[in-house]
Amino acid sequence: MVAKRLSLKRFKSDADGAAALEFALVAPILFFIFMAILEVSIMFFASANIDGAAIEAARRIRTGQAQSSGDATTDFYDTLCGLLSSSINCGNVFYDARTVATFTSVNLETTYDPDTGEPITYGFAAGGAEDIVVVRVMYYWDFATPLIGSYLDNTGTGKRLLASTVVFQNEPYE
Repeated sequence: MVAKRLSLKRFKSDADGAAALEFALVAPILFFIFMAILEVSIMFFASANIDGAAIEAARRIRTGQAQSSGDATTDFYDTLCGLLSSSINCGNVFYDARTVATFTSVNLETTYDPDTGEPITYGFAAGGAEDIVVVRVMYYWDFATPLIGSYLDNTGTGKRLLASTVVFQNEPYE
């Protein structure tokens, strides 16, 4: 009986493996947080990359280089895709360019097709010299980390729409 009591006392005070058990309980949460931080960081990098590519591609419209190339749409698309990083599939990028009468008439609201859920684009009109042009570039970011999409989703589809808008007046290049 005394021997049995001693072995129970030893078992009760034995702490071998406690750290491993605690780590096993906390590890999934830590890995989820690390994955979420990494994915959000990559998403912000992609957003900044889209902004930079949109500005540079829109610059070709502003200076008249895209219009003088013969096909402004292809020139814009090639420039845009050449500047996007490998984390962005250029085939899934939505873009448009349209002219407006005044800066105050610019509408930056994005409307979505009710059937597909994709943003509605307005075609591609690079305009002429001194026209006011609105260029939009949009991309759906698919989340790989579970549950992150439900918190960072801005479209109702579990994806985040990364968008860049550039508004400018074309230079008097003609």
